[in-house]
Amino acid sequence: MSLGRFSRILVASFTSVALLSCGPKPMPTGPVDVNPDNVDQLTDPAGQAAILGTDAEGHSTIIPLIKTDSAVTVDAMWVNTGPPATGGSTPVKLTTSANSDGEVRIGMFEQFSGGIGPQMRAGVWISAFLASTTLNKDLTDFKFSADVGGNIDGASASALMTVGFLAALTGTPLDPEATMTGIINPDGTVGPVGGIPHKFQGSMEKGKTKLGYPVGQRQSVDLNLNANVDLAKQAKDGGATATEITDIYSAFEHMTGKKLARPVPVEESEMELETEVTTAFDDAYAVWQTDTNAIWAQLVDMYNMGRLPQGLIDLANLAGAEIDKAEKLHKQGMSSSAYHHIVDAWTYAVSATTTLEILDLVVAGDIIGAKARMHEYEALLDQTEPMMRLIGEMRPDTMGGHLQMLSAYEKGIAGLAAYMNSGDSVAYTEMYLDQLAQMDPASLAADWSIADATVQMVEPTVLVIARAVANAKFATESMDIEAVKSLDYMCSLPNVKRLSKSFESAAQANVTYFETLVGVTDDWSRMSMQYQEPDYLTAYVSATLTKRTGLPDTLKAEWGEDSLPWGLMSLAAAQLAYFKASTLISKRYSLGVENDMYSGRAVSVTYEKAFMSMMTSAERKARENARSAKVATGSIPVQARIAYQDAKLLREGDLADKLAALELYWKSSVYSQTAVMLARN
Repeated sequence: MSLGRFSRILVASFTSVALLSCGPKPMPTGPVDVNPDNVDQLTDPAGQAAILGTDAEGHSTIIPLIKTDSAVTVDAMWVNTGPPATGGSTPVKLTTSANSDGEVRIGMFEQFSGGIGPQMRAGVWISAFLASTTLNKDLTDFKFSADVGGNIDGASASALMTVGFLAALTGTPLDPEATMTGIINPDGTVGPVGGIPHKFQGSMEKGKTKLGYPVGQRQSVDLNLNANVDLAKQAKDGGATATEITDIYSAFEHMTGKKLARPVPVEESEMELETEVTTAFDDAYAVWQTDTNAIWAQLVDMYNMGRLPQGLIDLANLAGAEIDKAEKLHKQGMSSSAYHHIVDAWTYAVSATTTLEILDLVVAGDIIGAKARMHEYEALLDQTEPMMRLIGEMRPDTMGGHLQMLSAYEKGIAGLAAYMNSGDSVAYTEMYLDQLAQMDPASLAADWSIADATVQMVEPTVLVIARAVANAKFATESMDIEAVKSLDYMCSLPNVKRLSKSFESAAQANVTYFETLVGVTDDWSRMSMQYQEPDYLTAYVSATLTKRTGLPDTLKAEWGEDSLPWGLMSLAAAQLAYFKASTLISKRYSLGVENDMYSGRAVSVTYEKAFMSMMTSAERKARENARSAKVATGSIPVQARIAYQDAKLLREGDLADKLAALELYWKSSVYSQTAVMLARN
């Protein structure tokens, strides 16, 4: 068999190519530049990783990997909040080896029953996943295990364990005097954690002299003093040094003294969109704008007549703000971002008007009519199933087409998650309306508290349905908007399935981690969290979509479990769940984000410098991964460029917009990474 496309791309990037030798040469002990003398290493893909685009000319770097069992031990910092608060470290032995069965293999060994807490377990999964993807490898390419002495929980060692797995895979020795703390984010940036002064003290008492901490946390709270401590001074006083860590690359250098090869970012100009893409966005925008303006006019009339209760005024204000943003961006030629804002405006506006219609019927004493209007509105969800089938009917013949299909599925699945949850929401709303039916009809209009309670009960249900409908339309339209001719070769279905397994495993670990952070333990607390954080609903449903009954199970049976439509749908669901859950973890744990109680939008962040560093790193990483995709496939996926352009604009907005921008930079990266991973064969 000849070398696959992935390898040929690398060979094609050389300035000259020599004949391959007859027999394999011994693997070097560290990273080497790809050149004619070692090009034969490409014939042994199981024993090497290719980092694509490590210079501006598109050359790449080969990193030999250890196929047999390879183990390192890291000292994971921990803090016991007490009182008094104390810190220390626990040894964690990390082992990797080659895996040939195509399944995810991650094991955990405990010294004591329950020694590895649920957050630590999730951290091991995410660390294994990030170590693999950093090397452009798949989680199923290796077996990973973590052997923990003692008891430990929390994911603040996930960045350290990612470095540990990378060190084991590459055979790079760890510095025995070094350790660090920090949570790993989906693009490889390192996020904030708590209790660092106590972790540092405990580590120094065990002889550690090189201590790493997440960027922006040099001033960290001593829980006993309830005051900030300068980590650099604390380390110096203890005979150690403290180093600020930004991402997995600086973490690797801190822990090993070696640099890990990384792609060179493309220029921002290479992330621009084609004219036909912006034109397609403009056309779709015009349709949404017409519909939204008509609904907005109704809201304005109702407000002027004094018929909007406060809860609906808040929702209408959200719609108005999105309309203003959309029109401003559209006038500036920012077609993609304008389109996304007008879709959000429609979602808020139609939810407000529909809730008001139901409220009017309740106040008039017509509970039967109110329920009928709810079911009439619910019927809009009927377009969800045809939308998913329409995507499944696509028969792409290029990599660009496969990514187009993947992108449509991602948007459609966000709607499908709301669709699958709407039944419970409607049922709870109906129970409330049935209670009102037992009351004197005259009292429904006389008691002002009835109106407020009705809005509180009806609005979330209506909003869930509106989001499902909007995403269904969004998914359908994306098939036309993103229909550009690029990446002109086929992807591998086996790679689709392997990548899907990897993301699904990581997504479920992330969702579980988030649930342990916020105390989701049963269906009631899960439903409550879905109203607080709509992204949680998407993450929860998407993470287990392939195992769900109903429409997913029907589509799997019709298309076939080994079909391309089902494979890409599974991959889209897993990727969507992974990034939605990652964003939630960053907001709730890493960054300390606070939301406005009325609008639900983020209004403050505890670790501002860390957040800005994450944003900067995520932006650079998006362009780095774009370089890898360009080397592997010949161009940068349009989906990666759309996400990048939207993030670039949102980055200049308020905190909620900035958080959305961070997620979009992550999304840009994953589309480029997906193109690379799917092109391997």
